Amino acid sequence: MMALQRNIFNLVFGINILLVFLLIFESNLVIPAWLQVIGRMHPLFLHFPITLVLVFIFWHFVVVKKMMENEWIVNIDRWLLLLTAFTASLTALMGLFLSKEKGYDVNALQLHKWSGIAIAIITTVWYGYNEWVQKIPWLHYSIAGLSTGIILFTGHQGGTITHGPNFLLAPFEFVSAQQEVLLSEAEIYTHLVQPILQTKCYSCHNDKKSKGELRMDTEALLLKGGKNGKLWDSAAQDLGLLMSRVHLPLENKKHMPPIGKPQLTETEIQILEAWIKKGANFKTKLTDLAANDELRIIGQEKFSKSAIDEFDFEPASTSSLKKLNTDYRVITPLSKSSPALQVDFFSPAAFSLDQLNELLEIKNQVVSLNLNKMPLNDDALSIIAQFTNLQKLNLSFTQITGKNLDQLNQLKSLKQLSLSGTKVSKEDLMTIAGLKNLHALYVWNTKLTDNEIIDLKRSWKNVFIEKGFTDDTSIIKLTPPILLNEEQVITTPIKLKLKHYISGASIRYTLDGAEPDSINAKEYSGDIILSGNTTVKAKAFKKGWISSNTIETYFFSSKFKPDSAVNILRADDNYRGDGASTLIDLAKGEVNNFKSRKWLGYKLNRMESLLLFNSFVNIKSVTLSTLIDIGSYIMPPTSIEVWGGNELSQLKLLGRLTPPQPTTVSKGYLKGYEINFNPTRLKYIKVIAVPIAVLPKWHPGKGDKGWVFVDEVYVN
Repeated sequence: MMALQRNIFNLVFGINILLVFLLIFESNLVIPAWLQVIGRMHPLFLHFPITLVLVFIFWHFVVVKKMMENEWIVNIDRWLLLLTAFTASLTALMGLFLSKEKGYDVNALQLHKWSGIAIAIITTVWYGYNEWVQKIPWLHYSIAGLSTGIILFTGHQGGTITHGPNFLLAPFEFVSAQQEVLLSEAEIYTHLVQPILQTKCYSCHNDKKSKGELRMDTEALLLKGGKNGKLWDSAAQDLGLLMSRVHLPLENKKHMPPIGKPQLTETEIQILEAWIKKGANFKTKLTDLAANDELRIIGQEKFSKSAIDEFDFEPASTSSLKKLNTDYRVITPLSKSSPALQVDFFSPAAFSLDQLNELLEIKNQVVSLNLNKMPLNDDALSIIAQFTNLQKLNLSFTQITGKNLDQLNQLKSLKQLSLSGTKVSKEDLMTIAGLKNLHALYVWNTKLTDNEIIDLKRSWKNVFIEKGFTDDTSIIKLTPPILLNEEQVITTPIKLKLKHYISGASIRYTLDGAEPDSINAKEYSGDIILSGNTTVKAKAFKKGWISSNTIETYFFSSKFKPDSAVNILRADDNYRGDGASTLIDLAKGEVNNFKSRKWLGYKLNRMESLLLFNSFVNIKSVTLSTLIDIGSYIMPPTSIEVWGGNELSQLKLLGRLTPPQPTTVSKGYLKGYEINFNPTRLKYIKVIAVPIAVLPKWHPGKGDKGWVFVDEVYVN
């Protein structure tokens, strides 16, 4: 037994010599692939020395001290110390190999590395001189205390590198911060988006560890992105790198968060997507959004308790709200069960001061008043001043000149004031300097000069003043046109609805899949009727501006809806939707969420589904609606067949299509494959779609099997 202990100790001593040697020449150290594999075993082994150090110290100072005459107990003591030295040394060596990989903060890594090597050397020396050390009590206890302290410090540093700063106490801080947030103060990024990043992303993308050269712990670094580029693109169909990685299959090595880490919930994905779609603004408040906005609704649920606690006044009566709510004056609670109210006015043509006077019945409950673009003048200020609990006031693009603006000083709770597009001057604004709670003032498109804005900011150091962007030398790119059609499935002819919010912008479109330009593409006029399968592409143009990105939408025609459907071969277990009924429910799947129940995914089996009609129909085409997401291994089918007939046992081939395969990786998109054939009278249709058996050599997953994703089958 002693011989075995000596041999293990010699091995431990050799590892320590190797550690010292590698440290001396660390700057020239290059780790080959097979040693990288050993290095990546560091997280597996690191638990052994931590546990063994603590177990040994307990055994040594509690058990052995009482039973020193028992040789068996003493022998276990020697083995525990030897195994501690062995695992500490081996773990330190693996950690040194792992430290040569990119993505770690040098300073944090140095502390973890040196403390890990220190515990390896201390435990090795302790074992070698154990008998001598035990003869000097103060040294004996000092080494034990030092070893305990270093191993705990090393473990803490490793946890910080792996899981992010303050990983241990973060849940308490997170809960505490959330409990203090009021809905009226909640910002989309700070209070909805950032907590998601903190719990699901920071552990690998922080100041200590930055996988992919990406850090996400500050706004500036989020905007910068990593080695693979920027994290989001609000104009892209898949919203950019961040969301495309989130929607990759869990087994894909590029899926984020990686397998084994806490995954994003459906609500968290919804929050991130909605935030990016809105432009990923870091300062927008939840209360800036419309009452029916999805983020506003989520926020009302999340922060509703805090919002209620903020207000001590009684709610308005139900009868008053019913009477005052009209088509042009919408009154909604600020949050669920809150007594605070938000009022939005619409239709300038229908507005009158009487409508504002009528609201005095609920003046104590109104905390947000939106009069944007209403034809009101300075006389309205005396009425508005009576809403003493008002916190948010929007007077943008009204006829306010600044006269009598000082009447707003009565609004002691006012926090946000919008005067953009009005004729207010610096002198007018100085008359409301007494608004102590004001923290945001919006004055873009006013006659205020840059110097006057600077003076105002000096006077109101605690007020955020937004003047807007002005730069006559810049050419700005137009935003894409807005598609107002909510449904992509055409059961009866519909009118194409496009809009652009920039005055004077021209929308050009095509219906044949061609890229629209400013010469050959038709200009949108509002009288376009869609009746069949159509690819709509549209682009905005304006003189002096850079043309917008192109929007593309495929409209699917569905003349005949099957009465029922059956999957002859089952979809993959993870992507089974609502079974075969998914194919005929006319509910379109989304490009960036193939995990929803609107999609059927096929990999092991081909798609083979049967559509049944209770009575005969005359058809001439079948369209298979699919998702193409090449980076997620979702490819076009290699072949599509449509069979039909009046008897299940006598179906005939009606048409076959071999879709072209892509040659490069591109963003995800929806694709409809239309199979046309001679008009046929039938009751049964069978559709077969075959996934690609082997992904091509240019694909990141070359050699793997591809997927086919289908959400609908349309019959015409």
